[in-house]
Amino acid sequence: MFSLFFWSAWSRVYRLAYVGSLGVFIISLILFATAWYRGLANVVRWDVLSELNELPVTFHTFSDGLLDYAVTGKAYAVSEQFVAGAMQVHPNVAIAFLLGIGIAFVLIMSAITRFDRVRYLVSMAVLILGLAFFRWEMLEIPGLGSNYVFLLLAFLFGSLSYYFHAFRSDYPIVIRLGAFGLLTLLTAFGLGTLSPVKFPAFIVVSYGMPVLLVFSTGFIFFIAAEIIAGLVWLTTIGRSEEANTQPGSRRPLGINNFLFISGLYLLNLALIWLKNTKSIDWDVLAISPFLLYLISVTIGIWGFRRLIQQQDAVSFRDSGAFLYAGLALLTTLTMAYAFATANDPLVEMFEDVIVYTHLAMGLVFVAYVLINFWPIYQQNRPVYRILYKPKRLELSLFRIVAVVVFLVLLASGGLITFRQSLAGYYNGLGDYYLLSNESASANAFYQQAIEQEFQNHKSNYSLATLALAQNNQTAAAFYFQQALLKQPQPHDYAGLSQTYLQTNLFFEAIKILQRGIRAFPKNGELQNNLGYLYSRTSVADSAYYYLKSATGFADQSEIPESNLLSFYARHPNVLAADSTLAKDVSKFTYESYQANALALRLAAQTDTAQPNRPEWLAGEAAKQGLSVGRFASLYNYALANQRNDSTLTNTLQRLSADPANQDFTDDLLLARAAAEYTRYNHPVAFNLISQLAEGDQQNGDAYRSIAGLWLIEQGLYRRAAETFGYNADTTSMYYRAIALTKAHDPVLAQSFWETAAKTDPAVNALKQVYYQERKPQTDLEKAFYATYRTDDPNRGAYWETIQEPSLKTVAGVALTNDFLDQLQWRNAQLVLAGLPIRCRLAPLPHR
Repeated sequence: MFSLFFWSAWSRVYRLAYVGSLGVFIISLILFATAWYRGLANVVRWDVLSELNELPVTFHTFSDGLLDYAVTGKAYAVSEQFVAGAMQVHPNVAIAFLLGIGIAFVLIMSAITRFDRVRYLVSMAVLILGLAFFRWEMLEIPGLGSNYVFLLLAFLFGSLSYYFHAFRSDYPIVIRLGAFGLLTLLTAFGLGTLSPVKFPAFIVVSYGMPVLLVFSTGFIFFIAAEIIAGLVWLTTIGRSEEANTQPGSRRPLGINNFLFISGLYLLNLALIWLKNTKSIDWDVLAISPFLLYLISVTIGIWGFRRLIQQQDAVSFRDSGAFLYAGLALLTTLTMAYAFATANDPLVEMFEDVIVYTHLAMGLVFVAYVLINFWPIYQQNRPVYRILYKPKRLELSLFRIVAVVVFLVLLASGGLITFRQSLAGYYNGLGDYYLLSNESASANAFYQQAIEQEFQNHKSNYSLATLALAQNNQTAAAFYFQQALLKQPQPHDYAGLSQTYLQTNLFFEAIKILQRGIRAFPKNGELQNNLGYLYSRTSVADSAYYYLKSATGFADQSEIPESNLLSFYARHPNVLAADSTLAKDVSKFTYESYQANALALRLAAQTDTAQPNRPEWLAGEAAKQGLSVGRFASLYNYALANQRNDSTLTNTLQRLSADPANQDFTDDLLLARAAAEYTRYNHPVAFNLISQLAEGDQQNGDAYRSIAGLWLIEQGLYRRAAETFGYNADTTSMYYRAIALTKAHDPVLAQSFWETAAKTDPAVNALKQVYYQERKPQTDLEKAFYATYRTDDPNRGAYWETIQEPSLKTVAGVALTNDFLDQLQWRNAQLVLAGLPIRCRLAPLPHR
């Protein structure tokens, strides 16, 4: 345990400094794991495209006792698709990455100042060379063109480094870290302040990526032997040199187990290499290269310490520990940045580098162990204690051989790894110019990346979304298809399907989604989109199947749930077959879901309870512009609500006056008219509906029909007939005939009865009875005749034969009022006496 936490024996200053550097390294590992796990979700999200669907509904009904009247209109159901969003570029990620690189640079600079003269000069030369390739001139610092920024940085950091190395090597690590940290902070602040370019951190990271890749590759190669070294420790630990024969001492695993475990490990690496180079096409269950890196870099903390101590080259406490922490931090963050930006060429490059270096170094390190320590292994001695003190051949010679093997492996793939690094570099530059709104330059760099690796996903996807932004559906479809070649993602299928829809290739859009679901059978977004497309056809069972499946897999399950309600509202026959399908319509507060629940309520006409007000109306969202979902939920609620709701009318008035909602203005005015009518504020309601009818020639007939029915309900029959007179449809003719009949003007109503009766047998039957073309036969006909044919003094005889109590009561009340108007008291008394027992009431006072 003491050797595991070796820093606990250090002085407080060194211990705190090292634990702090380890803490930053651990954070980088967490960031790396998070970015690795999220994958494409780091930069691409699912957007939602909402579409309004009109549904014919009856939102208000009333009856005069004889006839029922239905005020019809339209409700809105919302259908939503998942749309693959554009490749996002997050400048804050580059800032955080550059901050981490700065910390790594401080650790490395502080460490090498304690090297001996030769190692120090070589290390500083490498660092200064790396600074030279960071393209500082791209910052465009005024007065510091060409290479002046680089020269200034080399002078500042080189001078401070040489001061600590040559003159004050006695300073503890904390002072060195503080000095380099302060200088780095001041330099970053100065460059960021003076640079006129947009996003200076992003441009430094993008143009400096080759340097970071070289340093990362070197570090990965350096730690490539750590797993094999760990196996040496594992197979030789357990016996003390002094008491290897004492009872109870554990026998080491030995050389045979070392060779067996190492062989399995190297075989795994070889299979990955063969699969990556397409030499085999096996479905190999191989360990991820990145998992191998995490293992190597973690155990390398102790392995590097053992190397430093056994070779006695530099002080591990003063130098080696912080050098390793800095290089590990730099490499881990670089790989995390590749994942965070979904730069798959860089990801694949790191995969190849890890595999090739671990395979090359693993092979030669096994040979190194066997050549130098075979006899000691056979003696069951702890080889790990002298692993870096060879008796025959130095480790440096084997590292040179490993470099050669690495280059051979690299060349065996046609240098694809090198081309992938170039593609990743160009992708980073494309991201920068995309972030800077220079789409032409971004497009050029993405094209260069494709020239290096034409199947790389990032370039093709970015070019596809750039083409979509320019409404170039053909180019977008091409690049989405290219993105599907090597690393297909659900977003690619969704994007390609959307381009087909935009170019009226409906069935191709369905086919590509079917392909996507075969590749990703548990992707709820693709299932939702396929269900959405099927819902636009007559294949209702497939639409229901995919939408229902999507609810179990989509991250935003409320969207397919909402689409299901929209599907039920637009296909009432499905709901009629099983009414339990929509038994719970209050699961989500999502606006589109609430809108569709209200649309279903209006379409099905099965729920008589008062609807709940949409929850967003009680929050800040009610003061903002309306989205499609919010508009539909507000509009449907206004039509479904039957309560006096002043808050609703005030909200509708405010939102309809907001210019941000101009696309919904007419519908909001109609919703407000319905709400005002429900509040018994009839003048305002009629004024609003008249305003709509006059201002909208296309929908004027529908608005006048609503107004006419409201007028009939209020007993304003002449005005209702006048309103219906502006319409030419048969239904309006019928209601105009009814209004004139109620106004006791049979002569003027006759032509409208004739027109309406031509296409409706029931209307024709009423017309024939009303105009005495035949005698009334049914209870309804008798009640209608007795009520409205006031010029026939014998109509009471028909009334007496009515059997239906409700119809007899309604007609009897009409007769009674008519007799009272004519001062025929006895006849009125006789009618009242003839009313059904439970309906018999005292006559109302005559007015």
